[in-house]
Amino acid sequence: MSIYKRKFIASSKLFWGFTKEYDIRLYDNLEQIIKDFQGSLINLLRNNNLQVLKEECKKCNFHCHTHLNFEEILINQDNRDIYLCDGC
Repeated sequence: MSIYKRKFIASSKLFWGFTKEYDIRLYDNLEQIIKDFQGSLINLLRNNNLQVLKEECKKCNFHCHTHLNFEEILINQDNRDIYLCDGC
C-alpha cells in the first residue's frame, strides 16, 4: 500500500466490513473522506438494487473513533486500519 493510502472500514451493524482505500493527499479533512465513503457505499447498494439498505445507509452518521482527528490519519505511522462507526 502507498504511503499516502489509508484503509477505511465500516464498523456498523448493517455495513460491517465495507472497505475503501483513499489517497489522503486528495482530502483536506476527515468529513470529506466520510462523505465519499458513505457515497461509495450508497452507490454500491443502488447499483445492486438494495434499496432498503441504501435508505438505511443514508440515515447513518459515520464518524471515527480510532483516530481523533485528520492529523492522526495523515501521520498514521503504524498503518492502522481506520474504522468508521455509525452505531453510537
